[in-house]
Amino acid sequence: MAWLPLYIDHDDAMQLLGLLNADSEIAFIVADGPKKWVARQKLPVIPGRRVCLWHVPSGHLPLLTSDGAARTVSDPWTGWTELRTGADPTTPYFGAGHPGIIWWNIRLESRSSSSGIGLSSFEWIGNHYRIIGSGAEPSTEAWWAGLRKSVRKQKAKRVPRSGPIDGPRPEVWALPSALTKITSGVARDSNP
Repeated sequence: MAWLPLYIDHDDAMQLLGLLNADSEIAFIVADGPKKWVARQKLPVIPGRRVCLWHVPSGHLPLLTSDGAARTVSDPWTGWTELRTGADPTTPYFGAGHPGIIWWNIRLESRSSSSGIGLSSFEWIGNHYRIIGSGAEPSTEAWWAGLRKSVRKQKAKRVPRSGPIDGPRPEVWALPSALTKITSGVARDSNP
């Protein structure tokens, strides 16, 4: 699974939301009632801690059924009712990993420090299931690579999960507002 770890605060999260809102290839899949979902091109606010992004050029979204029949969501823009839910009913379920879905996990607050910064991330199944015929579209692979570049362009700095920010094994991208806080001594989580 592809993973893009981030240290972000509210300001950074809103900046990322702006980038995603401006991206014509991305739609947000949001709740539209119990077991109901709809695709939206733009959002005014972040809808929760786990945000479902659909790379629209990747193709149709699967509509899972309890009997295993292969169906697709007929029109994501007008919405649909989920026929088979996953373990978390607060997020849409497309099976074990749909290569056109990217998850944005938002953890602005630390789990270990009352004033610290959590470890957020983008995650994507990528080509994990290519061997069984469920690989990513080349356009989605290119979009993921572009997302990584976009994060770097936000004046982000790669920092380690713990210790000095210029320490060994930098892994997590700290966006500008969070980086300022971390530099001034605010604690950061080492795990999501």
